[in-house]
Amino acid sequence: MSADYASRIAFGPGAEDNGLASMVAGLILQNLQDRPDKRGDFARLHGNISIVAEDAGVAMTLEFAGDHLTVHDGIVGIPSITVRAKSDDIVQMSLLELTRRFALPNPRGATARAIADKSRRGEVRVFGALLHLPMLLRLTRLLSVN
Repeated sequence: MSADYASRIAFGPGAEDNGLASMVAGLILQNLQDRPDKRGDFARLHGNISIVAEDAGVAMTLEFAGDHLTVHDGIVGIPSITVRAKSDDIVQMSLLELTRRFALPNPRGATARAIADKSRRGEVRVFGALLHLPMLLRLTRLLSVN
């Protein structure tokens, strides 16, 4: 049984012209099509997550509504989680290594350590993470190519 995930991802006005939004939406779609194990996380995500590439002056919002995603240009609504980082760091987050057993970020992985170091230095900031930890973990698994 093949699910058509392309029809479950929509773009809001101007979002297709936002390179960051197009890249993240494409990554999510590719992961959903290639990795059936990620579909459960997609179905359980509800709420808005904003991502800001500070060096490029670009922002986007992922509006999850259980098995449907609308990608917006800029920050839309009041996001539950906001990620602020350089463009390269946002791309690097898709390479986070996950543990085999629970599919959580592997703290021993090189990418996870690099992101943690940048977070300690304030180069990668995640707002709302503690209040919305399950949402952040689902997003992490959904975006990770691993």
